[in-house]
Amino acid sequence: MAHPKGFKPYLTIFYNPFFLVLFSIYLVILVSIARKIYDNLGVKADHPVDKEMLNLVEKDFIVTPSPNFRYSYSIMREGVVQHLDRDYTYDIVPKELENGILFQGIHRLPKGTSFLIELKKPATVYFIFHQSSDGGYSKIFPYLEGWQKCGLAPKYDISNGAHGLNMSMYKLDGKTGTYNINPSNEERGCVSIVFKLL
Repeated sequence: MAHPKGFKPYLTIFYNPFFLVLFSIYLVILVSIARKIYDNLGVKADHPVDKEMLNLVEKDFIVTPSPNFRYSYSIMREGVVQHLDRDYTYDIVPKELENGILFQGIHRLPKGTSFLIELKKPATVYFIFHQSSDGGYSKIFPYLEGWQKCGLAPKYDISNGAHGLNMSMYKLDGKTGTYNINPSNEERGCVSIVFKLL
């Protein structure tokens, strides 16, 4: 059989429907594996709980996550570790958050995570979440009474791509009492909470 001029036999495989289906499945599997690897970057980190800081902070306020997980507190400033199970740090911190108290939880919250915040003293409370891995909080916070969206939010891991640049932040002028943060309705929520005592 004669072939037209310039015909390349090895390219005919790309016109085979069976090959195209197999190649599509391969791409889906490859993307799935890449996403799992990306999600687990830094997962070996195991930062200790600062028990002294914990005892000091909980004289002024208590955060109770549900389901419960390991957490600690640190001073909010550039270079502070974001979560106990990652090595990511906050590299850009808005001035209004500086020297606040950062609640350091886990990097990927499971769906259904809620928070109970008990303020023993008045404080401004800041709730920060990733714009894409938000756990659904971007749809929850606009309807929470008393919370206002902020123009700026901290950014983390700024030297390794854009994944830590897109953050949102809400704040609450909290009085003494308890406040509930509704359960997240999506997996993989990446959040932080910062307190500034008044």
